Amino acid sequence: MTANSVSSAAYCQGFFADHGGAAYVEQLKKSGFNTVILALGHPHEQADIYYGNTLIIRNGVYVGPVGWPELVASLLKAPTTVNRVLFSIGGADVGDFGNIANLIKKYGTGPETALYRNFHALKSLFPAIECIDLDDEEQLQASVIVQFSLMLGRIGLKTTFCPYYQPTFWVDCLKQIEKEAPGQVVGFNLQCYSGGGGNEPAQWIAAIRQVMGDSFPATFVTPGLSSSQTPDEVREQFEIWRTSGINSGFLWTYEDAGNQAPAYAQAIRDGLQHPLQGKPPIGKPGERTTGDRA
Repeated sequence: MTANSVSSAAYCQGFFADHGGAAYVEQLKKSGFNTVILALGHPHEQADIYYGNTLIIRNGVYVGPVGWPELVASLLKAPTTVNRVLFSIGGADVGDFGNIANLIKKYGTGPETALYRNFHALKSLFPAIECIDLDDEEQLQASVIVQFSLMLGRIGLKTTFCPYYQPTFWVDCLKQIEKEAPGQVVGFNLQCYSGGGGNEPAQWIAAIRQVMGDSFPATFVTPGLSSSQTPDEVREQFEIWRTSGINSGFLWTYEDAGNQAPAYAQAIRDGLQHPLQGKPPIGKPGERTTGDRA
């Protein structure tokens, strides 16, 4: 993405449908979204990796349905608007980061461990996936986030954070990782809906710069809204936020948007490209006490 370009992303929960996967992919490739974030993956107690409720990797071997690796790879094949693919793990009330913490405590993060081998297999089998998106809404143990991210880096996977609260915690994790592996964390996907309702990108950018330095780019933060707001409301919110220096945004979720998904992708881009034309600010998303990932 060039310095002057803008980008829209979507969290996609229905990618690996039991049927119609190819049709889903073709619609997604025409949706206007540039980044696809596969959601949600789950590392279980023995490091098995699930996508939703479907086991996909065990003991370093792909055991998921036939054809899924090819479907993911096809997202980047022309004609398509998609140029990035991420894999998000975590959410609310799932235990993923507790599982990761226990696995690291017992076995470490070396190449002989099941955790390493399974994420290495994920990267090998799904080379289109460039980042693991960390949506930790339960544990918030800095040592776990840091060690896990450094392990992912050794595998060849970058990291994004998907916070909805606790900027001090997430910025501290960024600082520690940046010291050990500069460039390993490539962005914050900031939830500004549900539990993150009321989040302002400018405040998170300021929190990052306070620790990492004023030269840290505002584009490091990608705020997101949910389809509980209309495309017009999404566009207006991004028109307001663009003044903070951001150049990207995301939608939670592609499926919930239904046949309006292309309108949401366009709304994000339009809001990021065009200044607010004398419109009154729209209301903030409703505030809650927890995130809405599952």
